[in-house]
Amino acid sequence: MMPVGSGCVDGLPGVFKRASGIAALFGLLTIGGGAFTASKLEAADSLYTAAKVSVDTTAKDAVAAKAAGMAEAQRKGLDIVLKRLVPSGELPELSQEDVEALVEGVSVLNEQMSTTRYIATLDISFSEQAVKQLLASYSLGVSEARAPMISVLPIVIEGDAVRSEGAEGWRQAWQALDLAHGMVPVTLLQPRPELDAKQMKAVLDGDEEAFAALKSSYGDAPLVIAVGQAAQGNFVTRLVGADGTGAINFGRTDKIGQGGAKQAARDAALTAFGIIEERWKMTQGEQPGAIEARQDVPTGEQQSDVERPQGDVARSVVALVEFSGLKNWQDMRSKLMNVPGLQALEVNSLSARTASISFEYAGTLGKLQKELELNGFSFENGEESFVLRSRQ
Repeated sequence: MMPVGSGCVDGLPGVFKRASGIAALFGLLTIGGGAFTASKLEAADSLYTAAKVSVDTTAKDAVAAKAAGMAEAQRKGLDIVLKRLVPSGELPELSQEDVEALVEGVSVLNEQMSTTRYIATLDISFSEQAVKQLLASYSLGVSEARAPMISVLPIVIEGDAVRSEGAEGWRQAWQALDLAHGMVPVTLLQPRPELDAKQMKAVLDGDEEAFAALKSSYGDAPLVIAVGQAAQGNFVTRLVGADGTGAINFGRTDKIGQGGAKQAARDAALTAFGIIEERWKMTQGEQPGAIEARQDVPTGEQQSDVERPQGDVARSVVALVEFSGLKNWQDMRSKLMNVPGLQALEVNSLSARTASISFEYAGTLGKLQKELELNGFSFENGEESFVLRSRQ
């Protein structure tokens, strides 16, 4: 019989209990005959830890709901870690047994349960050695180079006032992210009382002196101003300042969906943090995974006449890549690296849906277009540069 507790969640039927602290840390859960002990994670900032993983599962009874929740948390946590470590390429599809074999520890931050439902937030740590062996078996390289610590100042502008939080829960959305274990460690800041909308709008308009004055009061770490708020049915995001790679000026507007403004804020914060991490990854040069994928591709004098026409001088090509999201961009970038004759690929700038790239190609533009088509791309003239898209 489930013990009666004071904690409850709106919309959850039955009697609930809230587990936290020592009760959560020393709970035992058996899944598929294996016992998992929820324990403190050894490395507070390990790349192989996924923190603040949230799950909400239902099943025929409390035991089954918790087992399903734990399995989902482990799978979600591993997905976070693998996307963090692997610069590009398709991630392997694993069975639940394979996932469990990689888990090193589980820490329950909070949990609530009814007779049929389980809601929890957990930290999941994975074995570094086992994860590396797994990725090596799929010929996927690992990038562990982390950016320097940066500061992010989440704010909401309301009239003449600058606030740390609004009805949308913008700051809470950032606090819910795993900012300690990613490729770019982040410290969240609070706006100072003297900060007003006039100064902030000057910063957003590109006033370097206004930004320098603002940054001087927040220390030496790179500073990103993150503005997020609802406006006319949309959620508007701005990132301005500098991160570990240099100046950043990112803007995005998303339609607020059925989940409401708070869900839109959570999605926007996740996307914004993903942009910051992706910018850092792009500065690390050609990543191990990409190098392994290209080992069998001939280059220079080794290329055949078909791949690199003799007598042609390498030309520099600038193109705008259009994609649907970060995963789509990573896949496209990986494929571009395998296009015969395409050399010295550089990412000049990156936003939520486009990337400006440059590369060298020794051949005619017609030949380049054919090569790109053979590799699943369309290559067309745009207003200011060539436009490259993935062919559906």
